[in-house]
Amino acid sequence: MSWTIEDLRKLDLKYAKEGVHMHQRPFRAATELLGPAFSIGAGGNPEVKKIIDAYAAMLPEASASWPGMGIGLAISVDQVRKMVAPVNFGNNGGRPVEVWRHLGFQSQEEWWHWCREDPNVAAEAHFAFADLCDFTYGLDDLRESRPKATTLWRMAASNLGDTANALPTLFSVDSVIQPICLVGELSLKAALVFNGADPYEFRGRKGHELVRLAERVSIEISHRDDTLVQAVIAKLPPYVDSRYEPAGLTRFEVVRLALGVQFVAASTVRRLSKRDLAAQMEVGSWPAPRRPSFV
Repeated sequence: MSWTIEDLRKLDLKYAKEGVHMHQRPFRAATELLGPAFSIGAGGNPEVKKIIDAYAAMLPEASASWPGMGIGLAISVDQVRKMVAPVNFGNNGGRPVEVWRHLGFQSQEEWWHWCREDPNVAAEAHFAFADLCDFTYGLDDLRESRPKATTLWRMAASNLGDTANALPTLFSVDSVIQPICLVGELSLKAALVFNGADPYEFRGRKGHELVRLAERVSIEISHRDDTLVQAVIAKLPPYVDSRYEPAGLTRFEVVRLALGVQFVAASTVRRLSKRDLAAQMEVGSWPAPRRPSFV
């Protein structure tokens, strides 16, 4: 069938009202416009690609908002790079993980320049990638086990994604303190709920006492990450106070807190799932050992 850019605009308005995610709209538009003629793969209908390309040109955010398995971040000093966890990431056939590709760099040279040609910065990015994969894939593995815990982790992932999307170009960092704290809080609560805690026991001010939550997680579900998790949590500013006045933190401090709570989220999932890419990176040669530089 024939279609025009106006058809795409009408569909986009409809999808926006229905709450369809931007990255899903081009493919959905192709299926809707072509109907029975929709076909992909070998011998597929070439109109599919034409529609998807035209939609992407009309709405560049469609590709930019693709979440993969989940969204996180890596840092170089106080620069932040959004990172998308790849879909169907396995053992990579024993090959080294090319983290630079998942950070959106066009070449390894460009990535190395962003790392300031510092192997410690590059290693930190590798562990950030491992943490994001452990968090997102582990959460996917656990999603059917404890729905209430999964909901908390999903909210933590949403706040992590918002932080990763905002920080690269954010001028004032005060506005991201809350979502950063929420990544840590929701992840710790999720681990405890998964382990049998009543979600309603965290109501009120005590639900924001993150140091105590971290201590409880370390007692009930101990893990090699515990010391570092507690160090990250101890660095977070007072949760309630930061709603109403600046926390007085520099951009350098805030981006490291963001990296730290990504680690915390990953750790809460690692101790309950079988995903642990970080453990593989923590032994042997570079990028080992993990540098606890976010604390």
